[in-house]
This record gives sequence, C-alpha cells and structure tokens, in this order.
Amino acid sequence: MKKTTIKGAAGALAALSVAGLVLPVATSVTANAAAKVGGLDVAYNNPKKAIKNGTLKAAYISDTPFVGQWVQALSNDATSSSLEAPALGASIWTDKNFKFIKGGPVTLTVDDDAKTVTLDINKDYKWSDGSDVTAKDFEFEYELIANPAYGSDRYTDSLANIEGLEEYHEGKATSISGLEMPDGENGKKLVVHFKEMKPAMDTSGNGYFLETPEPYQYLKDVKPEDLAKDAKTTTKPLTLGPFKVKKIVAGESISYERNPYYFGKKANLKQVTYSIVAPSKAVASAKAKEYDFYNGASNDLYDKFKKVSGYKITGQQSLYFSAMYYNLGHYDTETSMNVTDRKTPLQNVKVRQALGYARNVAQVLKKYDNGLATLANTTIPPVFSAYANKSVKAYDYNEKKANKLLDEAGYKWHDSKKKDYRVDPETGKKLSLVYLARSGTAASQTTAQNYIQKWKAVGVKVTLYKNKMTDFNTWVSMMTDPTSDQNWDITDGAWSLSSDPSQQDLFSASAPYNFGHFTSEKLTTLLNNIDSDKAFSKSYRVKAFKAYQKYVHDSAFIIPTKFTIDYTPVNERVKNFSNAFGQHESWSKLAVTSKK
Repeated sequence: MKKTTIKGAAGALAALSVAGLVLPVATSVTANAAAKVGGLDVAYNNPKKAIKNGTLKAAYISDTPFVGQWVQALSNDATSSSLEAPALGASIWTDKNFKFIKGGPVTLTVDDDAKTVTLDINKDYKWSDGSDVTAKDFEFEYELIANPAYGSDRYTDSLANIEGLEEYHEGKATSISGLEMPDGENGKKLVVHFKEMKPAMDTSGNGYFLETPEPYQYLKDVKPEDLAKDAKTTTKPLTLGPFKVKKIVAGESISYERNPYYFGKKANLKQVTYSIVAPSKAVASAKAKEYDFYNGASNDLYDKFKKVSGYKITGQQSLYFSAMYYNLGHYDTETSMNVTDRKTPLQNVKVRQALGYARNVAQVLKKYDNGLATLANTTIPPVFSAYANKSVKAYDYNEKKANKLLDEAGYKWHDSKKKDYRVDPETGKKLSLVYLARSGTAASQTTAQNYIQKWKAVGVKVTLYKNKMTDFNTWVSMMTDPTSDQNWDITDGAWSLSSDPSQQDLFSASAPYNFGHFTSEKLTTLLNNIDSDKAFSKSYRVKAFKAYQKYVHDSAFIIPTKFTIDYTPVNERVKNFSNAFGQHESWSKLAVTSKK
C-alpha cells in the first residue's frame, strides 16, 4: 500500500518507510552525487579510503521514545521507520523516479490486459535466519492488514480494489481470492488480481498493492490480538536488510550486526547503533562527536548544527507536508467510514477559513525554520512539481479577511467596541475551541501560544488540550484510535508521503488517517478522478490533481502549513552517504574512514 508515515513534530527526515511516505515520471529529481537541493549537497563524498569492519553510530532526534514495531501493517510513525532502516531494505527496487526496476530481490510485472501484478521472488531472497522468503510471506501482509483481528489501521479503499480482499476484510471469506500462489505457499510467485487497473501501478507507493512481506512461518502461531506486543514483532524480529538486530533497548536504541543472508551487497560496516537523542542534547552531542549522522533534526537547530566542526550538512527535498486539521466528526469502526457529524462551529467553512487566515505562519517559518521551510499552498509538496497547482494561494496571515469571514459566518463580537470575544449565534456562548498542539521542538510551545494569541485577536478563544502540549506518541495514539478522547477541535498533522502523491489513503471517506473525518461527494469524486481509468492519461491526471487541490483550499477541511527541505548533519569520517532517491543499497555502501 501507499507507505505513508506520520511525522513527528521534530521530524525532518522523510523516513519513507516513509512513513514512508516515490516520484512520478514527470518529476525531475537527480540522483547523481553532485546534486544540490536548497544549496545543500544531496550526498557527502568523502575521498578517503574506508577502513574494514568499521562501526557507525546514528542518531534520531526526538523528544519521545521510539515505539519499535517491525510489522509494517502495524507501524505508523516515521521515527520507528528511521531507526529500523538498517534492517529493512526494499523488496522491489526502484530507479531515481521510483519506477520499479528489475535486478532486486523481487521482480514485478504489471499486466493491464489481465488486470494483474505478478511478484517473482528471487531464490536467494532470505530472512535473517536463513529461511526463504515465500509467496505466503507476501500474501500474509495482506491478511495482517485486512483481518480486523490484527488491529491494523492500514486497510483502505485502494487495497479493496484487489479481488476478494473486501470480502475477507468483512469476514465473508476465509481467504483472499485475488491473491494467487501458482507454486503454492512456499513457492516464489504471487499474482495479484485487480478489479480495475490504476495509474502509477508501475511506481512504488501507488497504494493499490503491497510491496513488503512478513515472515509467516515465524509469526503464524502468534494470536492476532497478541501480535503487536509479541517479542517477535518488537524486540526479536526477522528482517531482510543488510543488517539484523543484535540488541534493542526499548525506546532508546537498536544495535545491529551484519545480516549474512542479505540478498544484496555485503555491508561495509560490521556494526551499526541507532539511538534516540533529545533535541536539547543533539547539538552538544555533535560537538562531542558522539554520532556519525543525525536524522530528524528540526529546522530550528539548523544554524547551530552548521557551526559544529567536523560535520557536513546534506539535504534533500522532502516528500513532506504539514497541515492544520479540524475535528469535524468521527470514524465509525463498524462501517469503517468517516462521518462528518460533530456539532462544532467548525462545520462552517467560513470559520475554518478564518482560523487559517488568522495564523501568521510565514512569520513563524521565517523566525524558526532557517530558510528550510516554505508556506504550503496545497498538500502536494514541490517535489511533485508536475502535479502542483501553483495558482492556489496559501492561507497567509490576513487578520482583516479573518474578521470579515467570521462576521459573515454570524459570529459577532460580544462587545463591538471592546472586541473581546465573539459569540456563537446558536448558543450565545463564547466562541471557544480546543487546540491539540504537539511538543517536539524548542519552538513548539512558543509557536502554539503565538497562534492562540492570533486567534484571540479575531475573537476566538482557543485553549490547549488539557492545558498543555501533547507529546508525539500520545498524539499518534489519539489520532489512530477511534476510542480515544476526541474532545479537541484543532491539531497539526504532518505526513511524509509515499512516492505517488495520490491522497486516497489520507482523505477518502474510508481512510483511517482522515483525522478530521471530513467527507463530501465532491471530495470523493475528485480523489477518485486522480486514480480513474482516464487518469492513465498524464494530462488528465495533472488536471485532476489540480482540481483536487483547489477544492482542498476552498473547502478548508484542512489548512496546509508548510513544505520543507530535510537536512542531515554527517560526520566527516563517514563515506558513501547519500540522500538521493533510488539508492536501494545505501546502508550496504555506508562506511567510515577512521575508527573515531
């Protein structure tokens, strides 16, 4: 499915499990070593000779522990995806534009006439215990997502395009008819049968089929309700990447050693340790040369990292966007549908628009993001330039327009002279909202209070959820668990998109990740147009994307906030480090040129 991951407040790395998170053909992103993004080199080219059997220490900057879930169907956050990257590895390799290529562990063939995608598994593709990767391992991932007993929130309408998957999900079938294993469960071929073929099925992250297996023989005896907490999925996983897990310190670090059964190039490094480092300690640890590179570095730390000697700052255009969400309904677990039924002033589109115009986002970005972020006008990041609707204007700070919209919506000032607060025309009470603001960076609290003051200036009283900032892990739990406390009105969401920018899995009526629960016939139509038969035409798909972006702006069910450039400080002793897209052997190639 579309590997999209929820970004942490401090998250700057698009850990496409990165979540992920793959680019369309029309996007021009080069993978050569000389490439630059925003003035930053995409790769660091250390000319010195690598030492044999070196060790590397990587850091991910976060104010919360990592969750540590290895089953992709049960994992959501980019932090865990980043820390697990040395042991993951792509099953189907791609080029710099994220088109599937041959030569990797699995060869993928798309047959439009037969309405199938076939996965041919290389005989040498093995798990980290030496056991073969089988057709059943790829089929099992579909079971994990589609069987509600496992508790995955990754089942989507996109996947329901597979023959028999919807019937399996609803308990009407005991197997998935559209997943064919011609050579049996232990064979090396899986054929996926679709109801309809979709655009971008030759591109990774298209959302209509899965690209990762899970070790069926290793996990089959674990009860579905126990799988998410079992040691086999949290601390003792089987993996496929160039490294395998040696030791996990829960929430803090993962130590890796070479995986002798890895399909690809033998890792240059003998050992890797990946650790969580608090934002407040990150720069000091770099000055002490504690880590070889830092992922997840927030933009407010950029100037400080630039001044640390012995490190090179690399960068890449992020597949990331952030947005302000409004809580407009709920997710019905019985029907697996979002329902826009919450009684809130935010049901009025003019109120939503007013709150967007009342925020001084551009000023905040200028103050805290050090030139690495730009005000977002849509939910399509600049890296997908072919699909971006540049005619859509961002919700930039405009207090006069915000006041006008609130007046038009009927929310008059309690006292027209004092202009202290506005009144709800239906209840006669003060217009009050709850802001579920996330912690994560040194600027998080200040930024949240700034927006609260800006909203106050246009007559809207906004208070923090439980009168405090909310940490990332708690926020993720609240967003992904429909039974959690939903007494909030406004929050900030950030996504690292997959390599195809279609947003069915984020905003469709059935999407579990539709955090604001906004639905409409128009939105459904626009999302479907992007992946319709007509969208096999590039020109039609471009128009469909642009129409969708205009509707997002006009309906204001979310307010796009910013796009970013990711940056990674890299110790000068590191060799072969690159942020380029299409680098499927990046962890194998990494090396160091000195012991310290």
